Amino acid sequence: MIEMRGCLVLLLLVAVAAPARAGLDCDDNASMTAIERFARTKARSPGEYDFLCVQFAAPALKPRIERACQTLLDRDGLANHPCVVAAAAAGFAKLGDHDIFTAIAKLADDPVDSAGGVGWVKTQLLAMMGDPRGAQVIVEMWKAAIPRAAAREKRKREMASWSGWRQRAAEALGTLGGPDDATFLEAQARATKDRHVAKACRAAAAAIAKRTAP
Repeated sequence: MIEMRGCLVLLLLVAVAAPARAGLDCDDNASMTAIERFARTKARSPGEYDFLCVQFAAPALKPRIERACQTLLDRDGLANHPCVVAAAAAGFAKLGDHDIFTAIAKLADDPVDSAGGVGWVKTQLLAMMGDPRGAQVIVEMWKAAIPRAAAREKRKREMASWSGWRQRAAEALGTLGGPDDATFLEAQARATKDRHVAKACRAAAAAIAKRTAP
């Protein structure tokens, strides 16, 4: 029993902690320079992890990401382009004529059964863009996942994923949401047996109340 509980705690920590660098040794300036070079010429592709490294440092690299990624998206198109995540992480909901928000909102993200991985996840990227429309996207995902989560409540790995997703989603709603979202979060805090989720929901509801106070 103790061993199983320890495994679940570990899973919860892994599910909540993001973005995981997974041992990446990033030189942010070198990675950004490689992307800028790629924007100038297709013949000079960036390294395998350059876009990933840049998304971790995106706020500090925002002006450079704006210039390089607008050029790349104009040239290569929006579909499946790594600049989409880099731009969102830098805080852009739109870059030139490119709708970054909609591209992020369409990303696959299963609240109950996360595949894991390295980098920012959808709820975090929505918060980073700061576009209030992101709150509706998150709440709709949350509501849609509740029946599936209830049906799988005895599956430890999936419950760890569901817990981590809700904690990140609550934090994002604290940044993006309005009074109706605060009411939703308070209801979720009362409904869950997961004390970590309840704490995150209450903290996010309080953040919304503070941010929207007259």
